[in-house]
Amino acid sequence: MRPLTAVLAALLAAAPLASHARPFRAMVTRTAETTNPANLELGLRYQGFLAGQGLQALPYHQLSLGVRFGLLEGLEVNAYGDFMLLGLPGSAQFDTYLGDVPVGLQWTFLDTKVVAIGLWGRLTLPAGVASFEALPSSLTDRIPPALSDGTWDGEGVLVAEIRPSRAFRVMLNAGYLYYGVRSRGPDADFDIPDAIRYDVAITVNITDTFLLGLEGIGRSHLDRQVTPAWTDNQHQLEVVPSIRLEIIPDLVLEGALGIAVSPDLRQMYLLRALLGFTYELDFAPSGSRRGR
Repeated sequence: MRPLTAVLAALLAAAPLASHARPFRAMVTRTAETTNPANLELGLRYQGFLAGQGLQALPYHQLSLGVRFGLLEGLEVNAYGDFMLLGLPGSAQFDTYLGDVPVGLQWTFLDTKVVAIGLWGRLTLPAGVASFEALPSSLTDRIPPALSDGTWDGEGVLVAEIRPSRAFRVMLNAGYLYYGVRSRGPDADFDIPDAIRYDVAITVNITDTFLLGLEGIGRSHLDRQVTPAWTDNQHQLEVVPSIRLEIIPDLVLEGALGIAVSPDLRQMYLLRALLGFTYELDFAPSGSRRGR
């Protein structure tokens, strides 16, 4: 038996024996299972967008602080705050700015042993608009639409999850992304074209504390030109293998390396590095806690 075949066979054999672990999420694709009621999750995530092949490409670095709170069974609210670094320290293009604040709400209205369906909505508050507008348009024009750019943005997503076993999940997202008008200082404003979102993820819990994931991330804008600098980058496809590990109770380490697949995305960045932590605080009375 070939080594890869042996590994896959071992994963499939182990999957039915594992249980839901705290690292139950994918990295980018929305997961149908929500945070427990009265549970607060604190997160810190780094993302690096690197090695773009286009002439306008810059390395981008994003630090995000996040919170998730379970309001009711199947209902959670979350918010994030971003800090952005452009270019490499010491280079002429290096600069920093405060990012925006996305605030979202997810309602999983169907949650059974084998399938779950929910709705996810998010509004991005342009908290970093003043910091962003202070940058020259020669830099801001090169920032991809998905990153903080001082605009009012919105998102609506249908979230579905299929659970063939207790440890093996298939997650599907389909949604619409609204992007606002980007201010470019003394230059003319630019209306970022909206996009269709389509994601699929497969995750396997190897143990109660260790998860492997593989995601396909898709974004298709409604126009070929997505910023003043990126004039033919409409279809953006990415593959993201990932791991999540609960290193101590309630503290989860996550890591991934996204790989751009479509030429449109490879122009902006070839690799996306992700590294983060999540810590969960349980404020629910002991008698009302539910396990995963």
